[in-house]
Order: sequence, then C-alpha cells, then structure tokens
Amino acid sequence: MVVKTGVALPDHVYQQLLEVSRNMGYTSVSRAIRDAVELFIAFNRWWSHRGRVSGTLQLLAPKSNEALASSLQRLLSEYSDVVHSATLIIASPGYILYIIAVRGEGGRVKSLYKHLARLRGVLSIQAALLPSPEGGGASLAQPREDLRGERP
Repeated sequence: MVVKTGVALPDHVYQQLLEVSRNMGYTSVSRAIRDAVELFIAFNRWWSHRGRVSGTLQLLAPKSNEALASSLQRLLSEYSDVVHSATLIIASPGYILYIIAVRGEGGRVKSLYKHLARLRGVLSIQAALLPSPEGGGASLAQPREDLRGERP
C-alpha cells in the first residue's frame, strides 16, 4: 500500500532538493523525498527503541577546552558498559571531532547522549544509531530499492 501526502517546502529548499536529487541520479523527486523520510526514520528510530542499539555518537568541540576533555573522559568512564571505543579526529584547526562507538540498552545510550549534549563547550552532537536485531539474524529494516527501483 502507498499513502500519498503533501509537503510544503520553501522555494530555495525545493531547488536544492531538485539539484541534489538530480546529481545523485534520482529520476523522481518523490523517490528522493521517500528516501529522505526513510533515512529520518532510520536515524531516529533508536530514540524510541526499547531494546539494544549500536552505532556512533559524534561530538564537535573546540580543541583547547580542558574542562570539556575532562568531563568527556569522566562520562566515557561512567558509561563504559555501552562505550566500546572512542577516537578523535582533528576536524579543522582548533576543532576536534570525537567519535564514540556505542552498543547497549537504548535507554542507557540515550542517557549518555543527553549528558554529552549538556556539556559546556560542545558545538554539535550527532547520533548515528540503529536498533540492534534481537537474537540471530532478523532484520528490523525492510529491503530497500536502489535508485533504479531494483531490490538488492
């Protein structure tokens, strides 16, 4: 079943959508919007998921903030049950991108995310988390079509 819906977009957003979708090989704006909605769901499904999640938390912060670095170390230690590794990348002169790999109960990861978001000095935080399938091999996602409409 397919449900039709309408979306109101400012002209500049619509023009960007046309340009980006054309550059990516989309033949239909509708397909690009559907993929964007599916991506929104995939990126945010973990927030309401009651089971386990896996993925990364990315944090952008100024390079020379010792108080932030200390608070971050304390939180990573406090949440060691869900934090499996952490690395940092010099994003640009003066800024560090922390990449924190997590796996565990969704509520615990959500709590870590909220604590990280409240740290003074954090410029941006982004979660890339997915619900972890329970048991052996069942997938939580439906098979996706590629841009040509073919299933993998």
